[in-house]
Amino acid sequence: MRFGLFFQAPEATGQTHAERYAEMFDLIALADSLGFDVAWLAELHFGGAFSLLANPLMTVPVIAQRTRRIRIGTAVTLLPLHHPLSCAEQAATADLLSGGRLEFGVGRGSIPSQFHGFRVPVAENRARFDEALEIIRLAWTRDRFSYHGTFYQVEEVAVVPKPLQRPHPPIRVAVHTQESFAHIGDLGLPIYSGTTTTPLPQLREYMALYRAHFAAAGHAWQNDQMALMLPVHVGPTASAARDAMRPGVLKYYKNLRTIFSQLPESYVDHLPRLRMIEETLANLPFEKFCRDQGVFGDAAEVIDRLQAARDEFGLSQIIS
Repeated sequence: MRFGLFFQAPEATGQTHAERYAEMFDLIALADSLGFDVAWLAELHFGGAFSLLANPLMTVPVIAQRTRRIRIGTAVTLLPLHHPLSCAEQAATADLLSGGRLEFGVGRGSIPSQFHGFRVPVAENRARFDEALEIIRLAWTRDRFSYHGTFYQVEEVAVVPKPLQRPHPPIRVAVHTQESFAHIGDLGLPIYSGTTTTPLPQLREYMALYRAHFAAAGHAWQNDQMALMLPVHVGPTASAARDAMRPGVLKYYKNLRTIFSQLPESYVDHLPRLRMIEETLANLPFEKFCRDQGVFGDAAEVIDRLQAARDEFGLSQIIS
């Protein structure tokens, strides 16, 4: 079992953007000294209230210089928003400059403001993701290659540098919807999910689907197949832990509302999700969040719940 930490770095009152980055680097250095295994860095665009991490791959070498052993992952690199050849170059460079410590987490993304900003249709995100990932893997494992797809055309190129890790850095795909669990199960790739977007009742259903597709495609289950990201907080008592996290949960949904409400009225695809966020804020189901999405309690309760999740889902890593 490995333990990771997730960093999103939203704006904070009284701190400059540079100070927020510096604080994140300090926290990751502390995590390294405490024995955490992976620091996972979000990639989010056009919303400082939610995150300042627009280009996590650029931070990987900086973190590597300040730490000794902790691995550094992207959670996630949004493949539909990048040209795959450029992404392959950047990730390989990050792997080289970090001494082979990159964990390449990838996903297709779903936040409408990001796709609107880059003028990429959300409806194309799965097809773009599939093409981009195939091209990146070819770029890392072939001296020279060509590729002809719907979105990308590659003609006899040699992508350098190659990553330090061979054949390439570990790839892990973020999955949050029923369709994604099934699709990535067909491909047999390692996954991670998060309870903030896929609560435990849904996760149970979707993991069964992932395993069914995984087995039907003839893949062999590996030790590092599944990682789970979930909010964790340990307090002196269970009630104290939950009380301490209530403002943070409320702030999370307020930040989501900020991101979704900033889209122009002409962009209507986000409205159903925005209405759900508004309803959640109007009547915050905090006890339900504690049960299905967060692990807040005293030390004994938190250990029991994390062990139960490990055993139920076959986890190789818990990310908090």
